[in-house]
Amino acid sequence: MIARNHDSQTTLAASVDGLDKDKAASRSSSPSGKDIEASGDNESSAGASNVTDIGPPPDGGLEAWLVILSAALVTLCLFGFVTGFGQMQSYYLSHQLKGYPKSTVAWISTIQGALVFTPAIIWGRIFDAYGARPLVVSGSVLSVLALIGIAFCKEFYQFFLGHALFGFAASILWTPASAIAGHWFSRHRSLAIGMIVMGTGLGSVVYPILFVQLFKRFSFRNTVLIVAAINVALLTPSFFWLKTRLPPRQPVPFRKLGAPFKETRFAFFALGSMVFMINWMSPMFDAPIVSAANNLPQNITDYAVAILASGSFLSRPVVGILADTFGVWNVFGTISFATSACMFAFWVVSPLPTAAVIVGFFAYGFGSGGWITLVAAVVANISPAHEIGLRVGLVWSICGPMVLIGPVVCGVLIQADGGKFGYAGIFCGVTFFIGSVIEIAPRLIQCARGMLGDKSVAGEKSDA
Repeated sequence: MIARNHDSQTTLAASVDGLDKDKAASRSSSPSGKDIEASGDNESSAGASNVTDIGPPPDGGLEAWLVILSAALVTLCLFGFVTGFGQMQSYYLSHQLKGYPKSTVAWISTIQGALVFTPAIIWGRIFDAYGARPLVVSGSVLSVLALIGIAFCKEFYQFFLGHALFGFAASILWTPASAIAGHWFSRHRSLAIGMIVMGTGLGSVVYPILFVQLFKRFSFRNTVLIVAAINVALLTPSFFWLKTRLPPRQPVPFRKLGAPFKETRFAFFALGSMVFMINWMSPMFDAPIVSAANNLPQNITDYAVAILASGSFLSRPVVGILADTFGVWNVFGTISFATSACMFAFWVVSPLPTAAVIVGFFAYGFGSGGWITLVAAVVANISPAHEIGLRVGLVWSICGPMVLIGPVVCGVLIQADGGKFGYAGIFCGVTFFIGSVIEIAPRLIQCARGMLGDKSVAGEKSDA
């Protein structure tokens, strides 16, 4: 969807007419007082002249929902394996990598997680230019081959390379899966994205339990091969259903990839997301430490990550529905600040009652899951439809390396705090708060100017 400000030009009106109609339909169905989307000069992006008007997104129908289902299955198996590394790490430390320090083995998951997001700009560009099929096929094949390779690993460097390959393959699949909803949905886009990303939450619950049960019954090799077979079954529907709606177009030249950052709203959002992402994964890694610091029973500690993941799973459709109802920017800002508040309320002070710790796990899962669900929705809200893949890729590419920072710093702070999460919790809460402020700073400034009666913003359109 494209919004036009006072400085927008009309030279591309024909090519984006369908998108403008979509925007009008969305506004007519929205109650007054809700944010309405606005971007900077989106129409100035390279390659827009190649866009063919094929009308607004269908916003439903069997074909569109099959696209969403296949994308959800993709995210389920990808992030299920990534978040299930905790169980694999425990197995490595007691078997193949016995004798290696935990901090060394942890680099395997850290690099794997970073690679899921960092190369996204490459795949976003390919997605916009050639569609989803090349990415789906290549990413699926590589991810399964990576799992087969991991099954036969024995040395540290082999595990490192195997998991790195899986992270790289996951990035190829994550970009089209997270951007595809913008091709098929407009009014219900946030809900569609929420359903896609719900797969990540479900995978985060299922795969850790799956690994625990399989390790009890089978060897490591057979366990990973079984997981590879499960992933083949989950990825196969995407070969047929996960497809783009817009026709192929010339890719944006690399020299013009920085053009979106000239738009104030996109630039602030990308920077804020980068800060927020520093510690997005830290509580997931350190939830068992928080449980132990609060002297919780061992069964709670064992399932701390699963409790957190259950909150993440439930948040995906909820925030999608709320965003479609109250505006994506309103809900995104609320969930971002609520995540920061959750850290200060439940993760900093110890000891806390068992119930309070469990609520804290669930609340962070809900907030972090809601945040990552709406990132793609916000980007789509301030971007031309034919550049959604590129811009989602840009955001994830600059966010990806940030996940290397937070867990390492938190590890140092936990050690300095005598094994407690207090200092690390403050660090997480502060980064979440600063990131949230930066993300919505242009919107906050616009609202403040409007409240002060600044006539220069009287006619401006705000974002949905």
